[in-house]
This record gives sequence, structure tokens and C-alpha cells, in this order.
Amino acid sequence: MKDDAGRKPRAAWLAVPALLALAGAAHAAAATPDAATLLFEEPQLDKTAVNQVLTYAYHRKSADDKLYGASFEDTIRLTLDKGETAQTRTVQVQLFSGAHRRAAGPFENMSGNPVLSLFLEHHIGVLAETYQANPRYFKTAIRTALRDKAEVKPADIPFEGRTLPGWRVSIQPFSDDPNKARLNGLDTLRYEFLVARDLPGEIARIEVSAPGKNSPLLDEGISYEATPD
Repeated sequence: MKDDAGRKPRAAWLAVPALLALAGAAHAAAATPDAATLLFEEPQLDKTAVNQVLTYAYHRKSADDKLYGASFEDTIRLTLDKGETAQTRTVQVQLFSGAHRRAAGPFENMSGNPVLSLFLEHHIGVLAETYQANPRYFKTAIRTALRDKAEVKPADIPFEGRTLPGWRVSIQPFSDDPNKARLNGLDTLRYEFLVARDLPGEIARIEVSAPGKNSPLLDEGISYEATPD
């Protein structure tokens, strides 16, 4: 699924100048990294190997398929081939399987992990279809939240029987949305991104959830599988 403009998946998320402005000297000087730089500008694939496969378990649990989109579980697999430099990879993608499978990639000469943008694009696509809305509306809200309202805290990431130092990025992009009454409770959606520099591909987990009375209205996410079945 190459982007219509032929851009790499992270490019669509970094196209906003306000996000790009977060990088540079301010990032280098800060003890706590800013969210956009941490998620979209780190060389997340530089410690991976050619022919390595990064596997992510995907889940989507919906309280009401008609209101929030269908529930299912599946897998995302990224197969890494060599790029033009030792720090980049060409990424082959298997985005889900069977009836859920979606075309994606390949993405050439990637320094960042495309699973983050692949997940967000799919998530936003379901929201847009469910609410008959422009996907750009949801994407802009998430971008803005990462720029202006993100909470970044240290986190311990379990990996192969040990703990890696990492970061947890949290946002609630729709909490102040002027149209939140039309979101059927999804204005409470909370996004959490767990990343660790020493984890292959750096993305440990993404969790998106909205609380309900007895169970979440929506619970969606991916988690890195160190030893997949």
C-alpha cells in the first residue's frame, strides 16, 4: 500500500511543519524527549539485522461493531531487507491475514519503524469509515495532541526476561473536540505509545482505548512479540 504521493509512511505524519520544528537543539537539550521526535524521528531500525522479522500482535475489541467498527485479532509482520546504508532497511509488510489482509509496502530505505504509521493509518481509516468523516480530521487531532498535549514519562519495557529503559507517550486528542458529542463516547480515547531504544524496531506497544460502563467501548493496539508462535 504505497501512499498515493509515493511517500514513505512516516512522511505523512511528519509533513506538518509544526511537528518538524520540535526536532533539533531543543530535543538534544531536554532530559525528556518531545513526543513527535521520539516516535517519528529516531533511527528505530538502525539496530536491526537484514532478514530479521519484526512481529506484532494486533487486537481490536469493540463494544458495538456498528458504532465503533468490527472486532478482530491478527498479526503484522515486517521483513527487513538491506537499504542503501547500514542504518536503513527496505521493509516488506504483511498487514494482517485472510479476509483482513491489507496491501502495504514495500517501503525502501527506512530508518524509522513503519509499524507506527501503519497502525495509525488503519485505526484512522476505521474511524473515518465508521463516522463517515474525513480521515484528515482525525489525523490532525492526533498530530496536534502529540505536538501540544503529549505526556512523556519514563517506562520499564519487559523484553526476554529483562527490563529495558524506555518511554511512555500518552495523549487524549478528542477530549476537547468541538464535535465530541458525535463520537459516541470515543472522545475519551486515550493513546499510549511504549518505546525502548534497545528493543528491535523500538516500538514495544501501542494501546488505544475508550472506557465504557462495564468494559471498554474500544480497545485496540499492537504489541511486539519477541518470540512469536
